Amino acid sequence: MGEETKIKIESPGVNVAVVKKDDDGWKFLILKRADDVSYAGCWGFMTGGKRGAESVAQVVARELKEETGLVASAMWATEYLVQFYEPEFDSIWILPLIVAVVPSESAVKLSPENSEYRWLARTKAKHLVSWKNLVEAIEHVSEELEIYPARNWVHIKP
Repeated sequence: MGEETKIKIESPGVNVAVVKKDDDGWKFLILKRADDVSYAGCWGFMTGGKRGAESVAQVVARELKEETGLVASAMWATEYLVQFYEPEFDSIWILPLIVAVVPSESAVKLSPENSEYRWLARTKAKHLVSWKNLVEAIEHVSEELEIYPARNWVHIKP
């Protein structure tokens, strides 16, 4: 019998709830993964990996620009972590959930990493995302957006 080992736990990047407020209230940007990338066809938040000595805020700003063409007017660290088993790397991934607020008139320009997007209110966003942990994240963030900025959020700058 071989030596017992542990499942690796990693935090390779971030999960980002991109939001905007319009006349109908707060909306979440939900992205559909392209057919030729991991998690093809799944709907969820924007994600991004850390490069070199980037801070989390720098990762968010870079990935937001690369994946959607958007620029955040404010970024907030929440107390939530998105965690799941990543079979491709045989490890558990833990990603901080960052809220990126963009201006209501922002126009999305998708990169090839995603094939579609939708701006959705809480209920519709929760029904479209592919993972239960994102349903819970939408619920938490929605409650906290009611008192924007939430008391438990920390403002971050790139």
